[in-house]
Amino acid sequence: MSRRTFQRSLAAGQHGRDATRAQVVEAIDRTTPETKRELAETVGLSEQYLSEILQELKAEDIISKSYVVDDPALYENSEYISNLSESESGPENRGTAVLTLLDRLESVTTQQYEAAQAAFMGEETDQPAGTLEQLTNERYSAVLSELKSYTLTTDWPGNRIAADLSTIATNLEIVGDRACFIADVVDAEKMTATGVVSDRMADIFASGAQINAYFCRILFDGELGVHQQLRETEETVHRDLNELFELVTAYDPDIYGYLASVTRALERAIYYWVDSAELAVTLHTGVIPDHAEI
Repeated sequence: MSRRTFQRSLAAGQHGRDATRAQVVEAIDRTTPETKRELAETVGLSEQYLSEILQELKAEDIISKSYVVDDPALYENSEYISNLSESESGPENRGTAVLTLLDRLESVTTQQYEAAQAAFMGEETDQPAGTLEQLTNERYSAVLSELKSYTLTTDWPGNRIAADLSTIATNLEIVGDRACFIADVVDAEKMTATGVVSDRMADIFASGAQINAYFCRILFDGELGVHQQLRETEETVHRDLNELFELVTAYDPDIYGYLASVTRALERAIYYWVDSAELAVTLHTGVIPDHAEI
């Protein structure tokens, strides 16, 4: 991936022309104007002065001719993006509070995932996935509430981190939702997969759990080195899913429909963990990682 660099002129606390440059980039990022006149009206500048600012920003590759902000460059040059460590005050403390709530959300959605796996394998579980849904919703709401405060107390562009953290929270909530769906399908269909299909499904469930573990290590512990291992595991999941779909075509239509529903939901749950891990890498480093292409 190509990474552009430019002077740290977009950080909070700038004055004069630097502050104007930051204001222009912020306006482009938030409103996506179609014309120079529209942008000038938004930031309250004359078109002539705005043209000078735009020429500088385009020359430094901060924005493109179509008035689009370069995301990797923006992350790389934001003072607050990587500050997710514990601190007594300031944006870092907000980030830590959000991470604590995300950790609590992740723990309950993981329980839902494990309960869905137990249901599919015909094993007993103390708490079915559906019984945990209310707790998941409560913890998800708590994350969004804290993110609202985070946004209000953190200067732009640092508060863009809130959008990515919100996406991670939503991804985790969707994982819990997909787990409930799997459990509901198992309960409704009263079918049990056996033999090689059951073994393959067990492998895929285990790989999903491993990807979630990698995601947690990246986001909560800053262990960025495991991202490569996550990608390798994701590639294995894709291969296993492809092979599994070939196997289930040999079953009668009812069994095929049942397995297709479950595997599709499982695939989506894993996808949202992978997406969250990639966002976590960006939050810590400013680099948008390449996604595994299968």
